[in-house]
Amino acid sequence: MPPNPRFWCASGRLCHNRSGNITTSRGIQRMKKLITLVGGLALAAGLQAQSVPMPALSAPVTVHTDANGIPTIVGDTEHDVNYVRGFLHARDRLFQMDYLRRVASGTLAELLGPGALSSDVELRTLGLRRGALETWQHMTADEKAWVKAYADGVNAFLASADQLPPEYGALELSQVERWTPVDSLIIGKLLAFQLSFDSGVVDRTVRLATYQAVGEAVGFDGATLFSEDLSRAAPMDDRVSIPNFFETAGIIPVPGSSGSSLESAEGGAGASGGWRNLPGISDAVVDSLNGYMERVRNIPLLGTTIGRADNRAGSNWWVVSGEHTDSGYPIMANDPHLGLDMPALMINENIVIRDEQRVVSGVTPPGTPLTLLGCNLNICWGLTNHNIDVTDYFREEIRTNSYGLPTHTVHADGEEQVLYAFQSYFVNGVGDGEMDNVNRANVGYDSGGVTFLVPRRNNGPIVAQPDASSAISIQYAGWGATYELSSIRGFERASNMEEFRAVIDNWTFGSQNVVYADVEGNIAYFTTGAVPLREDLQNNNVGGGVPPFLLRDGSGALGHDWLPANENSTRAAPFASLPKSEMPHVVNPPWGYIANANNDPVGTTLDNNPLNQLRPGGNGIYYLNPSYSELRMARIDRELQDMIASGSVSVEDMKALQADNQLFDAELIVPYILQAFENATEEGAWPGLAQFALDPGIQEAVGRLAEWDFSTPTGLAEGFDPGSPAGAGAPSQDEVANSVAATIYSVWRGQVIGNTIDATLEALQLGNALPGSSDALRAFHHQLASFEQSGGFGASGIPFFNVEGAPDMASARDTVLLASLAQTLELLASDEFAPAFGNSTDQSDYRWGKLHRIVFSHPLGSDPFNVPNGGGLSDLGPNLPGVARAGGYQTVDASSHSVRADGLNDFMFGSGPARRTVAEMTPGTPNVAEILPGGRSGVFVSPFYTNQLRLWLMNDYLPLSFGESDAQSVAADTTTFTP
Repeated sequence: MPPNPRFWCASGRLCHNRSGNITTSRGIQRMKKLITLVGGLALAAGLQAQSVPMPALSAPVTVHTDANGIPTIVGDTEHDVNYVRGFLHARDRLFQMDYLRRVASGTLAELLGPGALSSDVELRTLGLRRGALETWQHMTADEKAWVKAYADGVNAFLASADQLPPEYGALELSQVERWTPVDSLIIGKLLAFQLSFDSGVVDRTVRLATYQAVGEAVGFDGATLFSEDLSRAAPMDDRVSIPNFFETAGIIPVPGSSGSSLESAEGGAGASGGWRNLPGISDAVVDSLNGYMERVRNIPLLGTTIGRADNRAGSNWWVVSGEHTDSGYPIMANDPHLGLDMPALMINENIVIRDEQRVVSGVTPPGTPLTLLGCNLNICWGLTNHNIDVTDYFREEIRTNSYGLPTHTVHADGEEQVLYAFQSYFVNGVGDGEMDNVNRANVGYDSGGVTFLVPRRNNGPIVAQPDASSAISIQYAGWGATYELSSIRGFERASNMEEFRAVIDNWTFGSQNVVYADVEGNIAYFTTGAVPLREDLQNNNVGGGVPPFLLRDGSGALGHDWLPANENSTRAAPFASLPKSEMPHVVNPPWGYIANANNDPVGTTLDNNPLNQLRPGGNGIYYLNPSYSELRMARIDRELQDMIASGSVSVEDMKALQADNQLFDAELIVPYILQAFENATEEGAWPGLAQFALDPGIQEAVGRLAEWDFSTPTGLAEGFDPGSPAGAGAPSQDEVANSVAATIYSVWRGQVIGNTIDATLEALQLGNALPGSSDALRAFHHQLASFEQSGGFGASGIPFFNVEGAPDMASARDTVLLASLAQTLELLASDEFAPAFGNSTDQSDYRWGKLHRIVFSHPLGSDPFNVPNGGGLSDLGPNLPGVARAGGYQTVDASSHSVRADGLNDFMFGSGPARRTVAEMTPGTPNVAEILPGGRSGVFVSPFYTNQLRLWLMNDYLPLSFGESDAQSVAADTTTFTP
């Protein structure tokens, strides 16, 4: 079918802004001419209209909008409410909705131009839209009607709109393609994909293969360097969500086993690690994997899924039983960590469906008809990501045709024909001054013009072809029909724990740790998603010593295939999965609280081996994931235990914990700096070390670190700190002191990792195979914590504290720690940091807020869509983009950056709480507060574009409304949509 000429445009001149996104100077000028008109239309539509005819409705739908622009949509039927919901979403967030569906569908170049074509090729190859179409085909008539009503509402707005949002003028487009139900499904797929797809397999495989090759040449054990020294599964802190899960679920730990040969519950042979070899991988395969990684690294959606990604999405939640709270009712808190873009990823929304007596309030991803996170009158729920391993990469043997294109994969069961999906790409010619042109891109068959699908891999794609006889395919739980949106709809409808729990069985991928609380006093934790059962693991071995988090063998010889569907499989999934009884869960635990922050929920990784537990009865290796985040949970769990031990817990305590910005890694590591300085002052200390004790700057910095409480205030009057908006007044002396210490430590962290982990690998010619941020920090901390046993040498035999002339490894260690501190002070006074600190050597000038900043970036990546410089906020200063905010690496109030940060803008962050909420489960109506990093509207001239942002920046909240009476009492505007 030829493209609709209304929707695709021709090629043209591009310009790229500081964020790497695409815009045009001519388009921006056109956009500015439209601002006043569009802004007026948006406000008129949102605040002035009192009655809107809508013939598709069966009865009137009333929308009460409060002073913050948050609507309560009241109707008799789900169809009518969702129809109006779609209309309002399109009115408020049309460009965002269009952008997200195009990202996921691989049609983004039709919107943004040629710069997005590489993203389209990769996303079409992966095939989220194929999976969304399959989901639509398998949905029930009731489910289809639910999603279609929403799509019809979106299209009703498109048919009635006199003007599109200003972004379309900037992009020289005057039409928007109609919305379909599959568009809503694919946005659900997109959210789940971002939270679960793992191309870290590629990075891990390349690094292990490289370490092994160099180790053979130089004389060290590359596999041990990988598994014991640099890519450790064991966390820096051992807090888990369910301490007794192994006992209650019948999981059998096997201490001391490698996981590569588990013959009984008593254990097996080998050292810890579980990935001792990587057999049968050629240089061509390594080169091909490297090429694939480079292709996807700069694609925003995919770059966060590779092994060295520093800021992958996370989240926090915790819930405290009523026996420990002031009110006697459970209190739940949740803050999902996603991209902090503009407009905000979510929108606040309350709905009332009279014929179902459904009253639901919370937040919704625009483009979908559901409350992703929220409460009804009986229950509240929240989510954190559980990155269970649902992505396997396979090396396939293939047959090719005369053109070199794959035709079959070769397997022990016989040859299997490869399926072909032909692709056509179209590109918007941004910048040529013509509206609504169309131009087809010339993409070759072997460059994305054809997608090659392997049926036995859940119709997964071939993404690389190292040579004429081999290919790399991806099997992933999310390729086919999945029902994450239907599951959330079930959450909305549930009135008790039994109904809520029953819904979870439909959720296939994008696994979530789900927190639950209800007005009856129950608290619980459930896990969604399907953990695939691999043949070798279910036979109590790791085939060939190659675990699922490395490149696997596609021939069938090593038993790496996923087992076919069984009675535990989620709805429509073609593969077997763990039963729900073995997925992490707990109801009303006797210790009175539950918490999760993307940490290991049950303890499978604590001994550095995620493969040495057996399923109940010893029937298979119990495997969830190779590693987790640990630092936020370390703070949260300790704080909750202290609160419970000290007396009753209040809503304000929960809000304060959400605002916690202490660096737990500093709490673990700073004592080693202090001890190194003390050792340097001792009589007889090696002169190379003792020199640092005589340095006044080092003395002052060590004194500051010794007095630090590990908090991270901005230290600026113009910075945003918990409870303190910018401009509220000068910071206190304590805030300044803590801010300076946070700066010194955070910059030192990058220097010391560079001088230990990175320098060691670079000396071995492994500088292109560095571990990612969290792995590097974990490896560095392990070298410090295990020093008494290891003497400064890794398990591989490689020393990580290397100082020429040092008489012993302890002196070398202390010298590296203090030399890194000296480098830190030199760097802070350098030209690199001059825009922040003006080359000052006065440590009191080193305020953390000068470095720790955020820009809330729009997809077009330009002002005035970005915030600051839009939305009533301004950059901190010349060459200091963004607003200053408290926080730092893996703080509870998430605002991370790379641990290797060493440049002026390297400490900025771009992900964090996409919504904060605290809910007290009071009977009748829960007492709930929430806040978003933005506002309801995606039209940047609207007063609701950033009206919640200042509250979010200072950790404040808005109350959540429930039902008609609440909505009427706070309504600033009431609009009725009539049949």
